[in-house]
Amino acid sequence: MGIFILYGIGVLFLFVWCSQFIQLMLLADEDFPGKYDKALWFTAFILLTLLGCGLFIWWKQAYLHQLKLAKQSVQ
Repeated sequence: MGIFILYGIGVLFLFVWCSQFIQLMLLADEDFPGKYDKALWFTAFILLTLLGCGLFIWWKQAYLHQLKLAKQSVQ
């Protein structure tokens, strides 16, 4: 029974990691504050699998929301 729970957690994590990685790759270079930020996030995803994914989710929520607010204030 315990092995099925671990397997389910692993599959769930793999799904979240893949979906976040795809979102990272679909972002335009202009969505990042620095020139090499996309490459740094790519490296974080590969080397720091769980931590990189979690940090990207947090960054995406905070930074992209800030960009959205800045675009709305210009209009």
